[in-house]
Amino acid sequence: MHRNGTLDYARLLAAFGIVFFHVGTTGAAIGYAALPFFLLLLVVLSLPGAARLSFPDYVKGRVQRLLLPWLIWSGVYGGLKLAELWVTGAPFRSEFAPHMLLTGPALHLWFLPFAFATCLALYPLAHLARRTGPESLVLMMLGCGLAVLLLRQEVSLPAPFAQWLYALPAVCVGIALALVWGRMHTMLLILTGFTCAALLSGAHQGLLQIVLAACGLILCLVWHLPASRGAQLAGTLSLGVYLAHPLVLSVLSRTTPLAPDSVTLALLGCLGGLCLALGLHLIPHISIGLSRITPAGKMQDTIS
Repeated sequence: MHRNGTLDYARLLAAFGIVFFHVGTTGAAIGYAALPFFLLLLVVLSLPGAARLSFPDYVKGRVQRLLLPWLIWSGVYGGLKLAELWVTGAPFRSEFAPHMLLTGPALHLWFLPFAFATCLALYPLAHLARRTGPESLVLMMLGCGLAVLLLRQEVSLPAPFAQWLYALPAVCVGIALALVWGRMHTMLLILTGFTCAALLSGAHQGLLQIVLAACGLILCLVWHLPASRGAQLAGTLSLGVYLAHPLVLSVLSRTTPLAPDSVTLALLGCLGGLCLALGLHLIPHISIGLSRITPAGKMQDTIS
C-alpha cells in the first residue's frame, strides 16, 4: 500500500478532535469520531502486514510502535502522579487504581495496549481471509460489530472494559473495510449496510461516530495526496498530540482562568500538544546532528 499523505494529515486532525472531546466543548461529539477513525486506520494499515510478515516480525513492529510509547508515557504520567502525591500528601489510592495495570496511569493510554491486542487478533484473521476469501469474513465481522453495538447499549462497565466495548464495533467495521480496501463501491455498500442494520435494530449509541470515521477514511482514499515530509511529520506528531494533550490541559487548567469546557482551552490544548510533540520529535534529530559534528565544526562523513 503506497503511503497516502491525506491519511497523515487526517491523523493529526483526528488527534485534535480527541482534544476537543476531552475538553467537552463545542464539537465534542464530532471530535470523538476521531477514536473510531484511529481504530479503522489501525486495522486498515495493519492487516496487509499481518498477511505478509512472519509472526515474530509482525509482533516486533507493533511492540515498537504501540507498547514502547505506552511504557514511556506510563512512566511520565506515573511519575507526575507520584509527584502530586508527594506535594499534596494525598493517599496513594487517590491517584492510582487497579485498572491502571491494563491502561497505564492515565486513562487515555488505554488505547495503546488495546491497539496492540487488536493487531495480534488481526494476524490469524488475515491468514484465514487468504485461505477462505474475504466474503464470509466480512459478513462475520459486520455481524460481530452490530452485536457489540447492541450490547454496549445494555451494559455499563468500569474502565477499561467500557472503553474496550466502545472500541470493538469500529474494529469489526475496520476489518470488513480492510478486507475490500480499494474497492470503493464495495466499501460504501458495507458501510451503508452496517448503518441501516444498526438503525433498524436500534443500536444508535456511537453509530454517528463510526459512520463519520468511515466516511472520513473513504474520503482519504478518494482524495489521495502524495506522500511528503510535511504529511509524514503530521502523521508522526498525531500520536504525540494524543499522548501529551492531557498533560497540557492539566497545566492550562491550573495556570489560566479559562473555563474547563471552553473552545479556547481546547484550541490551546491542541497547540500545546502539538508544540510538545514537535519538541520531543526534534530532540533525537538534534542529538544525531550534533553527534555528526567534529570538534572543528565540520560534518563527519557518513556511510549511507
